[in-house]
Amino acid sequence: MNMPRARHWACLLALLCAAPSAEGRTPPVADAPALTAEWLPDGTEFVVVPQTGVATASLRLVVRTGASRDPVGKEGLAHLLEHLVFHGSHDLSGTELRNRVEATGGTLNAFTSAQSTVYALDVPAKEFPALARDVLRMVTSPEIPGGKRLERELGIIKTESIYHFSRESLSTQVEEAMFQSVSMENALIGTIESRARITRDDLLAFYTRHYVTSNISLVFTGATTVEEARRLVDTAYRLPPALPEEAVSSVTETAIYPVEQHTRAPSTFIAQGYPISREDRGTCRVVADLIQLRLLREVHLKEPIVSSMRVLCINLRGNDLLLAFAYTRSIDGARLPYLMQETFDTLALRPPSAPERKLLEQRSQRLSELLLAEGPELADTVAALASEPRQGELVNLGVLQPARVPTPAVLKSFVRRNFQEDRAVRITSSPLEG
Repeated sequence: MNMPRARHWACLLALLCAAPSAEGRTPPVADAPALTAEWLPDGTEFVVVPQTGVATASLRLVVRTGASRDPVGKEGLAHLLEHLVFHGSHDLSGTELRNRVEATGGTLNAFTSAQSTVYALDVPAKEFPALARDVLRMVTSPEIPGGKRLERELGIIKTESIYHFSRESLSTQVEEAMFQSVSMENALIGTIESRARITRDDLLAFYTRHYVTSNISLVFTGATTVEEARRLVDTAYRLPPALPEEAVSSVTETAIYPVEQHTRAPSTFIAQGYPISREDRGTCRVVADLIQLRLLREVHLKEPIVSSMRVLCINLRGNDLLLAFAYTRSIDGARLPYLMQETFDTLALRPPSAPERKLLEQRSQRLSELLLAEGPELADTVAALASEPRQGELVNLGVLQPARVPTPAVLKSFVRRNFQEDRAVRITSSPLEG
């Protein structure tokens, strides 16, 4: 799940104490970039968000296939393939490429989620064209080694399973509760036994099936231009155009609602919320900000109950949700579920007041400015949007612009459509459970 950075929460706390502007309005985002999102003739999604005043440029190559497509009994294949792609192509050593990126002070990385595999490059603008060209070549014409090098990567992933993939993570806990038909334990990287069954032929077949142009999004952000991005695609993107029969369908896993889970844990973690209809995604962001504003006043400013609190619109396995997350070690955390639910229940009865509207407008404006000023973070945000399961829709770049505060009528309609008791999500871990 894609969550905002910690500074976004700090930004809201700052806005709570900020004086409103004299006019009560916020100015438009200065130097808003020209956004490009289109389908190339070969079926690739092409997204460019140029930025002014940044020193770096970023590339995200998004394959809209992840661990949920692993063959049964060979779980961990998509993640293993990601590792092997980094060994390079027949004319480009992966080690040499990584060394060149590191020499610039940049980063080259990749990660696999349930629904996507993303290859990420962030480097100074001067070095970007040459390095982005080679990353595109590497990912779209990899060697995919077998033998000793395959065995070596299996050993590296075994180490990752110990130090980097924990079932105790909050995101894993939420997904386990929501998708009860999915076994989340080691789902992204599989088990030692499932990975041992994977052959090079399996990897090649998976690559051929899923690394096709109609299943890929190319995202360019930062100190780059649409023209430069097009040149890179023309000279370095080595995949042949996808045939109609090669189309990879989107996969959406449906949660079984209502979601109720209560587990015993040393500290208190709560997630509450509802699934959101697709057409309400635009309104969801500012509704989440309003709920967070009210909760922070109640459980952070008036009474310091929570250690952290976030309310987010997120997409989990193809499902849009509005979820409030709270974490605390305080014994008063037992009151959190009731305070959180009360905030949801009274939302339609309490439309934003004039001071709240000003704070929400300021927050939305400031977050847009922060996002558009950050090269790598902006690239990650757009890549996360591109990773979501979609049915022939271009990536929605509207989230990069300030959200509008809903009128009382719009807010009531939003709540009526989405806050259905039989579709509620309530997940609680605390010392008092069990």
